[in-house]
Amino acid sequence: MKRKLKFAFILFRNVLIIFLLLEIGLGIFYHYHDKSGIDNNTERIIASGVYENLEDEEIKIIHRELREQDMIWEPYLHYRFKPMSGKHNTIYKNGLRKTANPSLKDSATAIKIFCFGGSTMYSSGARDEYTIPSELSKLIHQKFPEQNVEVTNFGCHGYTRATENIQLQRELIKKNIPDIVIFYDGVNEIISAHQNNEAGSPTNAYNRKREFKIAHSYKKRLKLVMTSSNLYRFITTLQRKLFSGNAYIQLEARSDALATDIANNYIGLVQISKSMEQAYGFKVFNFLQPNIYSKKNLTEAEQNYYKEQEYYKNLYTLSYNQVRLDSLMIKDTTFVDISDVFDTTEKTIYFDFCHTGEFGNQLVANKIFEHIQPLLTVKKETSVTQSEIEQQTEITQ
Repeated sequence: MKRKLKFAFILFRNVLIIFLLLEIGLGIFYHYHDKSGIDNNTERIIASGVYENLEDEEIKIIHRELREQDMIWEPYLHYRFKPMSGKHNTIYKNGLRKTANPSLKDSATAIKIFCFGGSTMYSSGARDEYTIPSELSKLIHQKFPEQNVEVTNFGCHGYTRATENIQLQRELIKKNIPDIVIFYDGVNEIISAHQNNEAGSPTNAYNRKREFKIAHSYKKRLKLVMTSSNLYRFITTLQRKLFSGNAYIQLEARSDALATDIANNYIGLVQISKSMEQAYGFKVFNFLQPNIYSKKNLTEAEQNYYKEQEYYKNLYTLSYNQVRLDSLMIKDTTFVDISDVFDTTEKTIYFDFCHTGEFGNQLVANKIFEHIQPLLTVKKETSVTQSEIEQQTEITQ
């Protein structure tokens, strides 16, 4: 009996040592492998021409800082940005990105504009001064240099329309009441639905489900350790390579029925934000954002991004169409479809299927400015009624 126990212990010890050696070795390999892959992608982005008049080294710094960004836990939102002080990516202690505010004179009395969205509103791949909120702020300053305006960028990677409603609610509870609220959505609604095969779930919700109550289950802990290991990654990659000829997971298009759920979920969340608008007296704009599937003239680089992630196309096309044709959205003055904002340009706008370079951010900011400009004009007139503001806003839509 003792001999069997001793043999079992030696076997377990040797297996554990082999596992640890493999894990460390594969960890070193993947560290350099992943870094090489990301660096190669940056070179690809540079070659696409999406950045104009910007040195290659500066572009590399922008994307290097994106890779270095980290998140911390945030109640109700799952996570928010960890503070960061980069050359081109600055995130304050409150988790919000730096925005250029040339019109800001006094924050306490300023016209407050809140900008909500995912990584596209955060403006991944752009310098702090060239994000969508920064470009919008600069346009406002050019047109209304005497106005006291503060634009805040609430955008965060992976945030969906539902998460953004919660963000807004939390600001309202703190008595931080905006004058104008801008939502810029569409992309993450599709990505989160595709990931979870369910509309309305937060991005990466399947990971949070897997981690739930892990402290109370040794089985869950062990499973998470194993499925997160470098060895598991190596084995699954090898399986895919042997049986499908591709080392990467090949995602498939989801059912058309999911697109209907995505559209209905988005419409419902827009209605909820309207109730907050009425209760607190600010003006809401819901901008349906563009994506590579909605751009008419694709460059060669953009065509490659299109083909690589075409599995999203049916969800985007169908859900966007259903939102546009919905009777509530047709009548809703807060809803603005700007998915065609890049149709008049033949330049490379995207550096993947949804993120735009700094020129694309300018075009989006211009379109947003067209719609909020009447509110900034009438803000000077204290006698203007809310109904008059609504009428002037409708003229631009």
